[in-house]
Amino acid sequence: MSQSPPSPEPPLPSVSDLSEQQVRGTACVYCGVCLDNGTAVDLGQQRAGRADRVQWWFPRACRLPHP
Repeated sequence: MSQSPPSPEPPLPSVSDLSEQQVRGTACVYCGVCLDNGTAVDLGQQRAGRADRVQWWFPRACRLPHP
């Protein structure tokens, strides 16, 4: 019996819409639940900002399905 691949996460929300904890990766970017290293799913390094000011952030999500 084969397993189906994990469903992709929805698009990331805008950094300006997130709390400081969500931007820092200590809370899920989708639902805001607190995360730790055992519960977090790393969503990879992301670039944010305008051409004159670039910032990198490292979003993480919980393991719950997100709409």
